[in-house]
Amino acid sequence: MSDIERAEHTWDTIDIGLVRSVAWLSLEVVNKEIWAGFSDGRGPVVRTMELLAARRPGNDLVGAALVCGDMQSERMFFEHTPSVGFRKVEGYDLSQASLDRYTPDGVEWVPHKVDCNQMELPEAAYDLVVASHGAHHVQNLEGFFAQARRSLKPNGLLYMYEWIGPTYLQIPRRNRLFAKLLLIALFPKRTTRRTHVGRVKGLRFIQDPPESFDPSEACNSLQLYPEFERNFTPLAAHFHGAITYPMFEGLAQNLAQAQPRTRKRLEFVVKAEKWLTKRKLVHPLFVVAVGERKP
Repeated sequence: MSDIERAEHTWDTIDIGLVRSVAWLSLEVVNKEIWAGFSDGRGPVVRTMELLAARRPGNDLVGAALVCGDMQSERMFFEHTPSVGFRKVEGYDLSQASLDRYTPDGVEWVPHKVDCNQMELPEAAYDLVVASHGAHHVQNLEGFFAQARRSLKPNGLLYMYEWIGPTYLQIPRRNRLFAKLLLIALFPKRTTRRTHVGRVKGLRFIQDPPESFDPSEACNSLQLYPEFERNFTPLAAHFHGAITYPMFEGLAQNLAQAQPRTRKRLEFVVKAEKWLTKRKLVHPLFVVAVGERKP
């Protein structure tokens, strides 16, 4: 079985609901910090639609979602949006099963089962292209972003939210060190630090080894943001996740975030991450950005 076939099988059969239920982004404190940094707390859709309305106004827009899976993080950019309106959205993904899980609401849906390493997008076809948690699965990022740029209409935008850390989701050494120290100091109970697959995060374990992942997982991620900047001029960008991702991915279901004591600890971690990142003691692992195409 080839790497592409293995990746397709993974995403055809994965329990995506379980993956999302334990994700670090399900923590309210983490989300609040991200959207404060990217959009003054208004959220990604409002910020992106404001920028798009100034460049491509109207209620007959066409969008594209790349490596879109079941469209759960992409759909909010096309359905019942503020400032502008979308008539149609085209989705591109390797997994037919994932594409079939999406039920559109208020837009025409055109799915394309395709390996996004080799896709050829129509020229000047889309007002907005969205790549949300999917582009890091693409090895051919040079072609991916070149095709995205080519597919945009004049003044169109690309929004992305992607992993930009080391390949195969590995955590840089200093990030691991600070994540371990904060986990053990702030969340000393092993039950709190136990992941959905039974591993305890802390002294000996933070992240699985490269060979445990789908072969497309962050397969060329260190080139992702450079390729984005080669093809697009960022209008807004926020780099984050250096500590919160390695600490909380897989643990979200164990954290009683509504309890004041736990919430204060989560807020402390967010502040510590910002402080450490600003001083370049740790490296951001994610970026959320919106950009306009370069000539």
